[in-house]
Amino acid sequence: MARVGVLVLAVLWSAGVAFAQRPTFTWDVPRVLESVDVPGVMRANGVPVKLRSVKSAERPEIILQHLVDRFEAAGFYIPPDAHRTQRLAEPQLTALDTDRLISYTFFLQPNPDGTTTVVMGEANLGKARKEQDTFAPIFPGGTDVMRSDMEGARSLAYTVVAEPAKVGEFYLTELRAAGFTEEAQGTWRRGGEELRVGLRPGPGGRVSVLLMLRTSVEAPALDAPTPEVGKP
Repeated sequence: MARVGVLVLAVLWSAGVAFAQRPTFTWDVPRVLESVDVPGVMRANGVPVKLRSVKSAERPEIILQHLVDRFEAAGFYIPPDAHRTQRLAEPQLTALDTDRLISYTFFLQPNPDGTTTVVMGEANLGKARKEQDTFAPIFPGGTDVMRSDMEGARSLAYTVVAEPAKVGEFYLTELRAAGFTEEAQGTWRRGGEELRVGLRPGPGGRVSVLLMLRTSVEAPALDAPTPEVGKP
């Protein structure tokens, strides 16, 4: 899930150049072996995003050039190398349909068996809406905040320069004050809500924080009292 959150961050950008109306763009990955559609549409920072993943028998460099050619043929804006943000280790690229304000992002993941996994995302920037207040507090100084909203679940991801233990203590205090009870390490519950908190230390003293809130989760059933002998 964390990787999906990073991909969504990569597609949230725009440019102000306008071109003539173009045909609707469709993805075309060579030598597809299997395909996985992520059902529904999620929202990231108020922007609706659709995701899809395929496995291809082709090499990453061939797929990369093929999709770049597809973007160029569609007339999309591709930012110069100096203006690109590389959020993932794998090859990735984002292009913008400036007419419809839809950005298209893909990243390529080589697999040990010689195949390539291609993850594709479409962010409809023209249908962005103002994001509601976050469902959980952010550690002071947190940056690169990304919120997403899916059916039955919401997520919050950000990075901060801090000691992981300090961030953990922060959520221990804040979530208890908000009425949550910690069932297991990193898993909190409040009625029908389940909140998971994940911390991952990174270089430069930065910590990646990911919170996932699930709603409509059944609360643990309480053991029914045993009737006393002689009573109904």
